[in-house]
Amino acid sequence: MTNPVLSIIILSYNTSQITINCLKSIFQDKGLKEIPYEIIIIDNDSKDDSLKKIKEFKSSLEIGNWKLEIIANKFNRGFGKANNQGLKIAKGNYILLLNSDTLILHSAISQSLNWLCSHPEVSVCTAQLLNKDKTIQASGGFFPNLSNVLTWCLNLDDLPLVNKIIKPFHPHTPTFYTHDKFYLKDHQQDWVTGAFMLIRSSHLKSTNGFDENYFMYGEEVELSYRIKKNNPQFQTWYLIGPQIIHLGGASAQNRIDPLLNEYKGILSFFKKHKNSLQYKICEYLIKVNAFSRGVIYSIRGNKNTASLYFQICSKI
Repeated sequence: MTNPVLSIIILSYNTSQITINCLKSIFQDKGLKEIPYEIIIIDNDSKDDSLKKIKEFKSSLEIGNWKLEIIANKFNRGFGKANNQGLKIAKGNYILLLNSDTLILHSAISQSLNWLCSHPEVSVCTAQLLNKDKTIQASGGFFPNLSNVLTWCLNLDDLPLVNKIIKPFHPHTPTFYTHDKFYLKDHQQDWVTGAFMLIRSSHLKSTNGFDENYFMYGEEVELSYRIKKNNPQFQTWYLIGPQIIHLGGASAQNRIDPLLNEYKGILSFFKKHKNSLQYKICEYLIKVNAFSRGVIYSIRGNKNTASLYFQICSKI
């Protein structure tokens, strides 16, 4: 195979059949038949039969314009470190960071790649993420700052028009009662989720990849910030033409980790990129948010979820 145009990096962790389904959907992208590409799978020490199943799937494939490489880690390196392993060996001019719990619809990868190739002013683009029932899933937003963290933590961003005044860290999907149209059209935004993140290789590697102090959740926000900082004239785009299904949370070990790590991700971002006063204010706001959600769920009678938020509050 000639040098790949595209490198697809996928992390695998106890998602045996889900990862196989993801791979099958990639090979169904008809546009990729004309593009030399490589798939790099990093397995983070899965305890199921992931490695065996992936190797069996690889051996069943016909030879084509693709290459599939598997890296088996001896322990779980987390999202950032494992992706950086893939980046170090990736040869493509473009890098697609793709979650294992995704399904490529139609020709979403080749469609996104063709779009990015024809828009030299853009560093990063993403596809429209859909839930299993085909409803629209949130994908990225704007960099966190005191204004949008304040509105988010105090739930003020749930009020009509607030997100039009202050660019939100987490925009609402169309199913929210305000019926926001943010995810219904192509547009620029600051960051996109790592579930589907197509990036120019030169821009990504100029940042030295992910900050490995993050284990999971929030890494893509911080990475997007450094990509923009290093390449201020380039843009990040959300596209509605290419679509994928993102199952979400397939490798999560429990309910508290995603919630806690999202909070910690924001705090890590402030600690690294903002001053100490802003960090302290952010820390206070996040504690208020976690505690208030615990109270609200207690009032609603959802004791298990309330307990999660009270635990989170004590851990921040």
